[in-house]
Amino acid sequence: MISGLCLAIALSGITHQPAAQTLQVQNTTSQVSPDTKTEQKGASNPQTPIADSTSEVPTQEQPVKKFFPPAEYEGQLVKNVKLSTKDKVVALTFDDGPAPKNTLQILKILKKNDIKATFFWIGRMLKEYPEIAKEVAAEGHVIANHTWSHSYRWMSKAAAAREIDDTADLIYKTTGVKSLYFRPPGGILTNGVADYAKKKNYAVIMWSNDSIDYRPYSAKRLVNNVMRRIKPTEIVLMHDGGGNRSATVKALPEIISRFKQLGYKFVTIPELLDMELKEKEAASKSKKDSKSPSLNSEEQDVKGEEKDSNSPPLNSEEQGVKSEEKDSNPSSISPGPEASPGNGIQDLPDSPSPLPSPHSSTEQY
Repeated sequence: MISGLCLAIALSGITHQPAAQTLQVQNTTSQVSPDTKTEQKGASNPQTPIADSTSEVPTQEQPVKKFFPPAEYEGQLVKNVKLSTKDKVVALTFDDGPAPKNTLQILKILKKNDIKATFFWIGRMLKEYPEIAKEVAAEGHVIANHTWSHSYRWMSKAAAAREIDDTADLIYKTTGVKSLYFRPPGGILTNGVADYAKKKNYAVIMWSNDSIDYRPYSAKRLVNNVMRRIKPTEIVLMHDGGGNRSATVKALPEIISRFKQLGYKFVTIPELLDMELKEKEAASKSKKDSKSPSLNSEEQDVKGEEKDSNSPPLNSEEQGVKSEEKDSNPSSISPGPEASPGNGIQDLPDSPSPLPSPHSSTEQY
């Protein structure tokens, strides 16, 4: 009886030891800052182990995808893009996600219309809804940074770094995407966040067309907001997170339909910047070529005549040598004005007088 009792006590002590260890883990996680990028959802559950942060790093099954701007746009503010081509293009952008319901509904609409958009994500939303984020990335949309907390307040350099860097780290760990596109919350450029983004070589993307869907407008009003003053090149601001975006979801198909009817092509932000850069390079090359055109044969003849007319006059000694060379070469003697059929010298046909050059001697090349 006594030995059995001792055995029961010993077994009881063993079964309580893991519980004590679990409690210790739980207390450790409670000290982690909400903004710490290694904090995992569900860590407060004693039965849920804390995942190693390295376990989220993309593997071969989830290759790294980069959205980097052309070098000319690194660290630059992009307010609007102007293209000189006849093509009309529009880039749809969505802020404040990923979010349940809204983001998924928007994905379905975009997929149905074969459109790729650009999503500017908030870090804390990404942390809350990683599965939605993975679906957005899997659909081939462009992912961009919209800070961790969407704060408008002024920030120190260290605070701005956390807002941007922590979000960038989580985007990479969740989706395998590395992005250097950034949009400041509220479009605010003076609170330190945009300045930090520029120093980190982000292209800071603004917008040219505001749907104003952050106000409680009807879907019809949102459509009118977007379409009332459209330009040939547009960056449209909309939201899939930050509140109830049912009006945005309802308005989106009509917005897409109207742009299509007007002949617009849908592009992502990286595609739009590439288009603008190629136009700038082509214009620069054309301008350079126009300053130094190659001469055709007619222009070369004119240049030769100009060169001869500008040759320095011969001195007396050189003239004497030239005269002797001319006398020693009878074939070079042309008939004089006294030549006539009567003296045995055949008349040469009159050669036409040279036409005036189409280019004046003062024309610059």
